[in-house]
Amino acid sequence: MTVPLTACFGDLSPGGVPSAEQAARKDVFLRASRIPQSFVPTDMFFASIGMAEVVHRRTHGRHPWGNVGVDYAPPLLTPAEQTALNAGMHRSAADAEAVRYMRRFYEPRGRTRSKVITVHALDDGLVLPENEDKYREAFEAAGTTDQLVQLFTPTGGHCLFLAAWTPALQALTAWVEEGRRPTTASVSPACGNCLTDQTPGPWGLKVAERREKGAPVRTLVCSGEPGDCPASTTCVEARHRCR
Repeated sequence: MTVPLTACFGDLSPGGVPSAEQAARKDVFLRASRIPQSFVPTDMFFASIGMAEVVHRRTHGRHPWGNVGVDYAPPLLTPAEQTALNAGMHRSAADAEAVRYMRRFYEPRGRTRSKVITVHALDDGLVLPENEDKYREAFEAAGTTDQLVQLFTPTGGHCLFLAAWTPALQALTAWVEEGRRPTTASVSPACGNCLTDQTPGPWGLKVAERREKGAPVRTLVCSGEPGDCPASTTCVEARHRCR
């Protein structure tokens, strides 16, 4: 990925000096995506090689993601830049069968009797921390929020919050064996106060929710937050489902 990224954005390593055109392109990309610059090579790898593996080996050449009809409105872009982004955005339609495959085998449902603890760094630029918001909504829709505890570290990027691993596992063990449901306050001292009470923002403000064949709107989870449901639909908060 290094050659095409360098051609597009210039040298992304610290101290790299891009051309004026590359710098302008990189500036728009970073403001539109809100991805930390240090994560751009990793994200581009998974957006190309990683997604290709899913399409070619799991969904048999059918595309499980689409963006037809999505209106991109990144808040850090000007209205003119948003218009240009939407006009130049490549559009692809998802295949219904592929969408159903991904939802069946990869989408969390929250339907579990197991106790679950997640730990996520707020500066993770690969698996965005806002995923935790949508993950919680799945548990809310299933009526199992008493089985979920979500912990956050202010830093650590993608899975490098090493200090939190052992305390989180010990907390899960105590929850299962002794019934002591953990909290940020009860776990954080064991890792040198590595956790934070800060939480990610709404998923819908970072990723545009969309309609897709194979995924009826009524199956999408929500909690009444901005962008929770596709355009022209609403959230039935009592059921935590879009309508």
